[in-house]
Amino acid sequence: MTTVNPAPLPLKGIKVVELCHLIAGPYCCQMLADEGAQVVKIEPPGGELTRHREPTRRFEDGEITAYYASLNRDKQSVVLDLKNPEGAAILERLIAEADVFVTNMRVAALGRLGFHPKALSERYPRLIISVISGFGMKDSGEYADRAGLAMVAEAMAGATGLTRDHSGNAVWCGFALGDIMAGVSAHAAILLALRNQERLGVGRLIDTGLVECMLPMVGVALSRVQVDDKELKSVAGANNFHGVPYGAYPASDGAVNIGCNNDEFWRRLCVAMGKPELATDERFATYRGRVKNQKEVQALTEAFTRAHTRAEITAKLVEADVPVAGVLSMEEVARDEYLRKRGAVCDVDDGFGGTFVLPTNAAWRDDTPHTPRVPRLGEHRDQVLMKSLGLSADEVARLHQCGAFGDPQAGASHAEKPAAAAAAVG
Repeated sequence: MTTVNPAPLPLKGIKVVELCHLIAGPYCCQMLADEGAQVVKIEPPGGELTRHREPTRRFEDGEITAYYASLNRDKQSVVLDLKNPEGAAILERLIAEADVFVTNMRVAALGRLGFHPKALSERYPRLIISVISGFGMKDSGEYADRAGLAMVAEAMAGATGLTRDHSGNAVWCGFALGDIMAGVSAHAAILLALRNQERLGVGRLIDTGLVECMLPMVGVALSRVQVDDKELKSVAGANNFHGVPYGAYPASDGAVNIGCNNDEFWRRLCVAMGKPELATDERFATYRGRVKNQKEVQALTEAFTRAHTRAEITAKLVEADVPVAGVLSMEEVARDEYLRKRGAVCDVDDGFGGTFVLPTNAAWRDDTPHTPRVPRLGEHRDQVLMKSLGLSADEVARLHQCGAFGDPQAGASHAEKPAAAAAAVG
């Protein structure tokens, strides 16, 4: 989706150094790159963890994983061995001239490498430092050194307890909701800090924990549970006060989501199901009644949905003005015409001539004619070191021999072919 006069990228000129792996940190930095920032992604020799998570596209001259491609477009990849003094010194120089430093590495490990966030904040008072962790740096008590994952944060925030089947059993949502929420939250915090950096010349140490980033997702449920209604709480079933029926229901060719969060929608659904008498049945006419008789409501709704395809159900309920959608597979999402027309997905160059269909940045749609690209491992090393740090080719060669980029005997890499790499990205 393009416009005649595209808006200028808001973060053009902002320099970001990313020392991240997996999802939360890389997603935050991908948003910054989408918005025009120069994001230098520091990777260990061999690449960060997601470069090795299947499934993988393999080519004669390299490979790319779907996992890595989904989180790292339009970044500049530089490989550094941070256990090597020369490699660590390069990172220090990159951080010194950056506006933002983002990491989701463990703080203790950063400290051992000489990059503890608090020490960096003292050395570079103008620098914005964003630290994303499972439980936060400060005031985390017994949780300070625990391994953090999105699903752990989702459980601790109560989100998993709200994601229930029709029998009321907790079910993991199936995707990294906690990680993406942390990435989005860190992104927002960085934008606010950039405003103060611009106005006042000050930096900020941003401490983001996955658990607190999940809490807004359950805020309504958290508030409602504090209003005492023992009768409704005892029969909450599949959801906490969202509506009945509400959720996923089996169709003859998959499943649909149906939401009746008020009595009027229920009445319309009854008509669409060909059972208008249910709308006035005293067992089901009100929300409170449907909550008490959830099993019967679920059975009636399922009997209707199982008899029809997703398209048939959607057509009937759209005509009746009841919220509904077919539950799409990932393959269907990738080719959905509505999402493409809205500009919600785009083609991303995988760096080897292929493409991935991936979500665009909902906070900032880039209207310029531009195909985002996933970086090959280490391909921007010489470009970044020569242009950003002013190093000569001889200095880069010396650093290579010193092991700053990993074992110099490990063989040629894309980092050692700067001319072709630079030409590929422009």
